[in-house]
Amino acid sequence: MADGVDSRMYDFGAGKSAIRTVFEQTCELRQQGVHDFWDFSIGNPDVPAPPEVDDAIREVLAELDPIDVHGYPPNNGWLTTRQAVAANLNRRFGARARASEIAMTGGCAGAITATIAAVTSAGEDVIVPVPYFAEYRMYIQAWNCRCVEVPTLPRTFQLDLDAIERAIGPTTRMVIVNTPNNPTGAIYTDESLRELGALLRRKSRELGQTIYLLSDEPYREIVYDGRQSSWVADHYENTIVCYSWSKSLSLAGERVGYVWVPSTVRHARRVYDAILGAQRVVNSICNGLFCRVIERCVDLPAPVAAYERKRDALYAGLTRIGYDVVHPDGAFYLWVRALERDDDAFQERAANEERLFVVGSEDFAARGYFRLSYCVSDDAIEKSLPAFERLFRSYGGYQWQADEPMLPRLRCAS
Repeated sequence: MADGVDSRMYDFGAGKSAIRTVFEQTCELRQQGVHDFWDFSIGNPDVPAPPEVDDAIREVLAELDPIDVHGYPPNNGWLTTRQAVAANLNRRFGARARASEIAMTGGCAGAITATIAAVTSAGEDVIVPVPYFAEYRMYIQAWNCRCVEVPTLPRTFQLDLDAIERAIGPTTRMVIVNTPNNPTGAIYTDESLRELGALLRRKSRELGQTIYLLSDEPYREIVYDGRQSSWVADHYENTIVCYSWSKSLSLAGERVGYVWVPSTVRHARRVYDAILGAQRVVNSICNGLFCRVIERCVDLPAPVAAYERKRDALYAGLTRIGYDVVHPDGAFYLWVRALERDDDAFQERAANEERLFVVGSEDFAARGYFRLSYCVSDDAIEKSLPAFERLFRSYGGYQWQADEPMLPRLRCAS
């Protein structure tokens, strides 16, 4: 505590994430009337929400009592909303979910934060495979836990089970997986998830404590080339599922999601109640209006074809120029090797010289790469490619050779 301010909270607020920093730069440019730039910073879908969502909003406003639309919902969300979510999970995955196991949340972030708060104690470890969505680190540290980073396998970015096993110790409480993955687009295989489940089961027995698996699934539906995402909860009984419709239905600003605590989770009812307690503490209560909307839209498909078209256009364009790009199987990001080893310097040069706003890899716990969010317009992708080509030529191609596709900057963050 310094000058009456908690130093961790100050760091979280003043530091921001690299994604938000770049995004806010582009917001400021727009406010100044500047539009000759290309913003690939944030996962803010350009694809509009399905028309059924707008129809549902109008129906809810017309049909329901205002207090059921704009008033406080229960802490865990409306029962009818939770019933609709459970029914969807059961139809699609044979989940045997019940409404009493689901809590509606303020987006996936609210679900993840509340779950970490509910099942960890200060000083415990949460393991995350690298690269990963940078906010995990903040969510973990906020509850005085350690973020333990482990590498993934070179080139494929699949789970490195040996690395995870080496990282597990007496203070390990949780492992977080995100598939399809932000930022690489990797989809973890059923085999790797089965092996992970077996590993966590064995280590839990050896250590005499439960190691929870948190499955962060906002990109679950956005998969390409006829593939399907694995249903993570099938592979380990102590899996807690976090989800939102921010990406699948382009509702990023509406902050509507859920956490599901299956009955197979050890002390499931206590875990569920602890999550509700955490929601009270951080006040990440769900959006009442959009819970009602989701009841009517829960079965709508994600616009996969639109994102697949964008992926194919940007991937083809960048690889033709000469960039080393990881081919994503899901989500809507490209993970690209930077033209110089210092990805921060590369990011700054891209913005200053060619008005290309990208996100360097350090916030994802790596070095030497940058992330492109391609949930932008087709026009932006097409018109940005000449700028990417000029940037590539200005470097004369790659200025460094990578033995592996990622230079991990691993640390045990406390």
